[in-house]
Amino acid sequence: MVPSLEIDSLRSIRLVSPDRAIRYARQVMSSLGPEQSRLESKILNILGEIYVDLYLPSVALQCFIESSQKNQLRQSPWNKINIGNVYFQQGQWLEAKERYLQALDIFRRFAPGKDNSTTGKAVALSNLARIERNLGNYDDALVFFKEALDIKRGQAKYKAFQRSLTGETIDYPAAGKGVAYQHSLNAELYFEWGIDDMALEQLAAADSLLHYVMQNPKFKESLACRADLGKNHLLRMKIFSAAENYAGAYTESKAAVHLLKDGPILMARYYDAVAEMQIKQDSLYSALSSMDKALKICELNGLSVFELSLLEKKIELMRSNNLEKSALGVAEILIDKKDLISSKRMKLLLESLNYKSELDVNRRKLKESRSKELLFYIIAGFLLMLTGMVLISLRNKKRASAQKVLIHDQERLIAENELNNKQDELIKLSAHIVSKNDLLNSIEKDLDYYISLIESRSDKKVMEPLKKVIQSKIDDSSDWEKFQDQFSAAYPKFVEGLSKNYPGLRTADIKLCCYLKMSMNTKEVAKVTGLSVRAVENKRYRLRKKLDLDTAVSLDSFIHAFQGQLSS
Repeated sequence: MVPSLEIDSLRSIRLVSPDRAIRYARQVMSSLGPEQSRLESKILNILGEIYVDLYLPSVALQCFIESSQKNQLRQSPWNKINIGNVYFQQGQWLEAKERYLQALDIFRRFAPGKDNSTTGKAVALSNLARIERNLGNYDDALVFFKEALDIKRGQAKYKAFQRSLTGETIDYPAAGKGVAYQHSLNAELYFEWGIDDMALEQLAAADSLLHYVMQNPKFKESLACRADLGKNHLLRMKIFSAAENYAGAYTESKAAVHLLKDGPILMARYYDAVAEMQIKQDSLYSALSSMDKALKICELNGLSVFELSLLEKKIELMRSNNLEKSALGVAEILIDKKDLISSKRMKLLLESLNYKSELDVNRRKLKESRSKELLFYIIAGFLLMLTGMVLISLRNKKRASAQKVLIHDQERLIAENELNNKQDELIKLSAHIVSKNDLLNSIEKDLDYYISLIESRSDKKVMEPLKKVIQSKIDDSSDWEKFQDQFSAAYPKFVEGLSKNYPGLRTADIKLCCYLKMSMNTKEVAKVTGLSVRAVENKRYRLRKKLDLDTAVSLDSFIHAFQGQLSS
């Protein structure tokens, strides 16, 4: 049995080095036996969260799906929240919302009196509130946030925490920290809503609780508590800056930097916020300097996604201030960074696929070894039981039966191995097509930008054939032919079953079903097909209609569950 200490170690390593955490997780999983599926489920969840941080949604989603399959003792609402977070990161609000609502329903049905269940409800409600906030539905977001806050306040551990505030010790400090975090979320909502006084009131409530929490010896030097306080000061800085109270903003800035200095991503966001304030004050070069500090932190700590966002913001700032030459230089850096990050993501993706394949092979070998060992003991037992002709006859019959079972098992393992290999090859081919089209789309966007800088019409016409070549490579029909051949080998009955059960489906609908079977999200399908994200979303909507799916049924879940069986 792997001790829980190793799970805790994995979470700690994740904060320092995602790459080390991935290697450590694989090491731990390699040591697990088939009876330790629940532990493997936990590790897969953590791996998925790491891949979310690295902006590898397809790999993260696969980890979460595998985690759910490993933990079949009960339906895991936390897994649904994790999958929802993947969709949230990609801006697929409806898909994320669907998962959060499913998790909320499970939490409401399971163990209503336990703190774990109530915590889950609060997390699901908070995530739903974040979606509504991003959509600009502030009234709905406030309802969800308030319900989440009421739930956390009603927990037994939080009530115990409150009672302990007048004593010498602080009981259940984590519960107080959770309520403080909820107040901070409410503050962010009020700030975006433009209700600054309510935002400041919520921040004051959060800070008060955090100061109490940090009186507990375990939480006194807690980096998490310091980070939460620092983020609250950072939000106050933004509030004061928006109100042009720059003296107050700089005071909050000094308090924030002292508390956030140990967290790279938080420090990067701090300098980004400072740059925003300096832009408001027309301090162009100070803002550029702050951006450079944030970019340096991102580069040193592998914060690639945020680094790209900062570079794009820097280019926009330079162009708005007529620094075209400098902007072009940063644009070249941006292109190089995109290529580098794309290569790194592809490397991580291929490493993940190769590791999964190796792990499956090793586990099959272990299973075969145990089967041989078991067979040895059976034979030895039979030899000891040779006391007469009747026992000899019985032994022979059992041996023949065991041999048939063994042959059957061997044939089944060979078939499963072949199918798994075909599915692995399909995943690699899909990743290659997505990566290729992603790179071509990036090149096309860069080409469009450079064409826009050319004043001569004749020079622009010279570039048009190049655009057509790039587009033809994106729309390459041979990609689909290769994919179709590999897909049919990996899922032999899927397309036939769809066509017979749903004769109204067209070739384009079948293609979309195949891509969804591969767990491709909307953006990845868009890259493979050369369509826009909106066009793919419309195709998904029309496909749901043709499949006659109930509103409660997820399109992705239906496709994953469909095995090609014919309707009776």
